[in-house]
Amino acid sequence: MQPLLALFILIALAGTAAQAAPVRCGDDGEGGACVWGRAEGHDGASLQVRGLRVTLLGVTVPSRRDLCAHKGKDAFDCGRPARKRMGELVAKGVACDILDVAGDRLLGRCRVAEGDLGRLLVAAGTARAAKDGPYEADQAAAIAGQRGLWHPDTVLPRDWDAVRRKGDKTE
Repeated sequence: MQPLLALFILIALAGTAAQAAPVRCGDDGEGGACVWGRAEGHDGASLQVRGLRVTLLGVTVPSRRDLCAHKGKDAFDCGRPARKRMGELVAKGVACDILDVAGDRLLGRCRVAEGDLGRLLVAAGTARAAKDGPYEADQAAAIAGQRGLWHPDTVLPRDWDAVRRKGDKTE
C-alpha cells in the first residue's frame, strides 16, 4: 500500500509542477517575435512585459470613462472587471506573440497558464470581441450565458448595449 501512495503523491506533485511552470514563447507562435515573462503592468486590453506594451488583438474593453451600473446600485467603471480579471490571469506569467505594429503600439495575442488571454477575457464577459475577430463565438456564449457585463442586471454604455441586443436577436 505504501508504494502506491508514494506513486500517487509523486504524480500529483509532477502535475502541480507542470501547471506552475512559467508561460514561455514556443516555436509554434503566430508572430515573428514573442515576449514573455511577468506582466509589469496592465489595463483591460494591454499589458507591459519586459518594458514592451502589447495591446491585445481581437478585444475591446470599456474605458475608465464608461460607466456601468447594476440595477438599483451605484455606477462603476465598466473596465474595472476586465482589469481585475486580467490581473488574475497574468499573475503566473504571460507570453505574447507580436503580430503587428501600429505606430508606436505593438499588437499581439497573449497566452497565460489558462490559455489564450483574449479568449478568456471575452468568455468571462469582461471584454468585447472585435468584429470579424477570432473571439466572436466566445462573445456569443458569454452573452447567451449572461456572464460578466452581459448579465441582464448590468446597465451598459450605449455601444455595448447595442452589441448585447444584437446578440440576443441572434440567439
